[in-house]
Amino acid sequence: YLIVLDLGPAQSSIYKNQQRGKVGFARLARRRSRVCSIGSAAAAGELAMASVEELEDEEEEEEVEGLEPLLYDRAKWVAWAVEEKERSRREEEEKTRKREENRRRSEAHDKVMDSIIQHDPKAGRKVYTRFFLRDFSVFNIDEESSVPPMRYTDIIYQDEFGLEDSANILSISIVSSDVGFPVDVYGRVIARDSIDYKCIYLFHRNRDDCQHLNKDGMLILTGPYRGLVLVDFIYLEIDLKIREEGVPDRPFSKGLISIDGRVLSREKDVMVRSETLESWLSTIEVRFTTVLNAVECTFEIKLIEGLFKGNITVGIADKARKLDNEQMIVIHDSTADGVVTSDESGVIKLRRSVITICLERNVMFRINNEAAGGCAERTFDFTPCRTGVDEEKITCGAGKFGFRIVWSLMDFRL
Repeated sequence: YLIVLDLGPAQSSIYKNQQRGKVGFARLARRRSRVCSIGSAAAAGELAMASVEELEDEEEEEEVEGLEPLLYDRAKWVAWAVEEKERSRREEEEKTRKREENRRRSEAHDKVMDSIIQHDPKAGRKVYTRFFLRDFSVFNIDEESSVPPMRYTDIIYQDEFGLEDSANILSISIVSSDVGFPVDVYGRVIARDSIDYKCIYLFHRNRDDCQHLNKDGMLILTGPYRGLVLVDFIYLEIDLKIREEGVPDRPFSKGLISIDGRVLSREKDVMVRSETLESWLSTIEVRFTTVLNAVECTFEIKLIEGLFKGNITVGIADKARKLDNEQMIVIHDSTADGVVTSDESGVIKLRRSVITICLERNVMFRINNEAAGGCAERTFDFTPCRTGVDEEKITCGAGKFGFRIVWSLMDFRL
C-alpha cells in the first residue's frame, strides 16, 4: 500500500531544507575524509579551503529563502584550514632541521673515520690507526679521560661489592727498526679503558723532547694516572715518529692494539702477556699483566732525610713474598730523573704512581740507593685493601723514605 502524506507548504519547505542540509553535511564529511587520507598537511589545508568555497557555491544554488544552511560553520572551517597550514609549516621546518643535523653528524663522523684509516706500507693495506667504535659526531676522539684515581678511597662499601678486572702496562719496547738504531722517537701512546674509552696517556713527547732509543730500548712510560678497568677491551693507540737530520720526520710505528678482557682465564689471577705491532718502519712489543678482581694502588714517595741516587721499582708478589721480575716496573731512575735531596720538597718524581693488584697478592717495592758512596738495597711490601690508606717509613742507605699507599675500589660505571 502506498501512503501519501499531504504536507502543507511550510512543512514541505522545512522538509526539503533538512534534506538539503543532510546532503551538504554528507558532502562535507566525504571531503573531510579525503583531507584526512592524503599525506601532505599543506594539501589538506588547500583542499579544506576549496571544500569550503565549493560548498558555499552549492549552498547558494540550493539556498531556501529565509533559512540558514544546516551543520556548517564557515569560521570553524577557516580556522581549521589555517591550523593545518601552520602544522604543515612546523613539520617541514622540523624535517629540514633533522636532515641538516643528520648531514652534519654524518660529515663529522666520516671526517674522523677518514683520518684514522690509513695505508700501512709495511702491511700493504689500509688499517685502523686509532680507536674506531664510537659515533664521532658526538664522541671527541682526542678528549682526555676526566675520571680521577682514588675514586672510592673514602667510601663505605658492602662486602658483596664486585671487583673489576684490570691490566698493568709493563713495558713498550722497540723490537726492530727498518732504519736501524739508534733512533730519536717522539709521539704518543694512549690507553682507552672500559670506563669511558677516553684518552689516558702512557707516553707523550713532542719533537723537541725525543727519546733516544737503541735496539730493545723501552719507552719511558709516564702513565696511566689511574687504574685501567678491563670489562671487554682496553685499547692502545700507538703513534710514534722519528726525527732525522736533513730529512722530514717519518712515521715509525702507528696502529691499534687491543687487550681482550672477555677471554681471560679465571684460573690465574695475574698473567703476563704480550702483543706486537708491525707497522710502518718498526715492530713494537707491548708487555702487560692482566689482573683479576683488582683494586687500585696509588703511591707517593718522599725523601724525609739524607740523599737518594738510584732507582725504585714496583711489582706484584705472591703471599710468600716471591717477586716475579718480569712484572717489575721502574718508577724512578736518578740517571734520567735526577738526584733527590731532603733539602728540597722531598717528593721523589715518579714516572708512574699507580698499579692495580688482586687482594691475594702483595705490592712490593725495591729501592737501590747509591748516594754518599754507598750501595744499599731494600725490599718491602704492602698488603692490599679495598679502600683506605697505609703509611710507612723506610731507611735505605743514605736516605730515609716515607711511603704513602692509597687503596681504592674500581668501577666501570661513571
